[in-house]
Amino acid sequence: MSQTKKAVVFLISFFITLFATSLSFQFIAPLVIGLEQSAIFNIVSPLISTIALLIFIILQALIKYMFNRRALVSNANLVSANISKFGIKERLLPYAFFLLIYFIPLLRGMIFDYTFMIRILLFIGSVVIVEILLRISNNRTKIFFQRNGFLITGFDARAEIPFGMNTIINNDSGFYSYKDIKEYLVFPDRIELKLINDTGKIVFMANGELKRQFTGLMVQHKIPVKKVSE
Repeated sequence: MSQTKKAVVFLISFFITLFATSLSFQFIAPLVIGLEQSAIFNIVSPLISTIALLIFIILQALIKYMFNRRALVSNANLVSANISKFGIKERLLPYAFFLLIYFIPLLRGMIFDYTFMIRILLFIGSVVIVEILLRISNNRTKIFFQRNGFLITGFDARAEIPFGMNTIINNDSGFYSYKDIKEYLVFPDRIELKLINDTGKIVFMANGELKRQFTGLMVQHKIPVKKVSE
């Protein structure tokens, strides 16, 4: 997906999340006024921030799919495959935000009581929820090879900030022309596509039949194969 589209997805997701969080806070504010300071600091504040982050991640995934849906339904899919497993790079951003939410405020002072343990449990629960989201995302994000190019789409819950950051990740969602492929490598269990201008790579799982179909497409578009031993 182009940086412009990523920026649009980010801004739409951000402002909807901001609006939803502000609206929700107006409803829950009367309920938390009477709570102890430790409960607000260790439970309410990080919980609201966590919910906002999860809403943002889910919104990004849904909006990215809406952007890609037209290309998915308007073109015939010749071959499809599951993308490779997400690595640590795909997990860094949400986990970094959780560290900011749950631990950076503690540098200004800590309130040690039962609410502090709830804060730690909320952190662990947040990590588990994001891990589940990423696993679902990994299973539901696929690569579709079409006549004029290939599309990576699905419920892609990888969080992205496309402003001033290196956002090159493997299997980035979006439509690619076959001209975007520099070369490809065939491994026993997978195929890797190296993109031009070092803009990342596409990795998907492949068995014998899928390799045969894919190789035929590459020969048709005159894309060179690179030996794995090189």
